[in-house]
Amino acid sequence: MSVLSIKGLHKNFGAAKIIQGIDLEIEEGEFHAIIGPNGAGKSTLFNLISGQFAPSSGAVTLHGSRISGLRPYQINRMGLSRSFQVSNIFANMSVFENLRCALMWSRNVGYCFWRFASRCGDIDARTDSLLEEIGLTARKTDMAGNLSYAEQRALEVGMTIAGGASVLLFDEPTAGMNHHEVETFAAFLRKIAKGRTVMMVEHDMNVVFSLADRISVLVYGQIIATGKPEDIRANPAVKEAYLGADA
Repeated sequence: MSVLSIKGLHKNFGAAKIIQGIDLEIEEGEFHAIIGPNGAGKSTLFNLISGQFAPSSGAVTLHGSRISGLRPYQINRMGLSRSFQVSNIFANMSVFENLRCALMWSRNVGYCFWRFASRCGDIDARTDSLLEEIGLTARKTDMAGNLSYAEQRALEVGMTIAGGASVLLFDEPTAGMNHHEVETFAAFLRKIAKGRTVMMVEHDMNVVFSLADRISVLVYGQIIATGKPEDIRANPAVKEAYLGADA
């Protein structure tokens, strides 16, 4: 059974048909990239999977259970977590506090004015472990807003995996990075992906072809090709979608 299954997925906004009948199976442990021209519907697809939008028709299942129509927090607690195109962190809190908040939420430890968060020893220990996993131990006490852009993205990934999700969705994780940052962050994503299932929307083809086990190409709300990187690279329909009919 696929970890993530998408069947007959449609999403309309009034008369605008954005997602038009997507069928896709994501296998356990797979690193799957979604590519396509601007306006193809990639972020809308992620919004449907993660519960930001409800589909017009069709279904998404996670580990065999239907998740389409559920709230984002419900889907998260079933083992799927997502990062966004724009970093979503608490800039005026320390790196450690950002991760600890994510862990507290995932473990149903509510925020309480009469209890010190520092007394949650097991959560603090897990936070330190996460800091090491994402390579930010040296920045533990720094304000998150003072991190470099690439470090902020790494922190957001740490918050994404804090709840122990086995399926991760990354929406343009390297957007806005320079060449050196992209190379470093791609290696970081490769490490984070071990033992997890990853779907990624990404425009940098070097990152896509270096990380993905399989690639799906989305054009005008439909998947026109799915396959291994070498097959996608040679696919005439993909070349036409990106470069025009004369490609």
